[in-house]
Amino acid sequence: MTGSPDDPKAAPAARPHVGTSIEGAPIGSLLLQVLRAHARVGTELLKKAGVAPPHEIVLLYLDTHGPVQQTDLVHYMGRDRSTVTATLQAMERAGLVARTSSPSDKRAMIVQLSRKGRSAVPRARAAWHELERRTASALTPKQQADLIDALSTIRDALNDPTG
Repeated sequence: MTGSPDDPKAAPAARPHVGTSIEGAPIGSLLLQVLRAHARVGTELLKKAGVAPPHEIVLLYLDTHGPVQQTDLVHYMGRDRSTVTATLQAMERAGLVARTSSPSDKRAMIVQLSRKGRSAVPRARAAWHELERRTASALTPKQQADLIDALSTIRDALNDPTG
């Protein structure tokens, strides 16, 4: 489209490039830029709230689901068992969670919020709400819904084993 800058039918101006750009992969490059910026801002907000990532994900999950088996957290977080174990050990040392053997299966560990962990939940939730506000504030409600649909489609396509 052509026209003056005041013409609503004019083509939008190209946005300046910031960050990683892979020739022939504009969507992946932009997703990487967005992911890095989102993680940076999220980490800053969580740090101000006194919570370390990914501890907030565990805190919020346990707040919603109550005590769960450690394997449930491994599945939920989509990380390998050793990474989740290391995260839970750090959270245990920080007094945010308690891990105990399952009464029905001594091989399984049950993870639950401690009093300190429970008190951190509102701060973690507030940090995520602020991150969401900053992430979506420049978008209309329709753009937000369209973005959710597009990102869900991309996620599902990337997770499809028949790919």
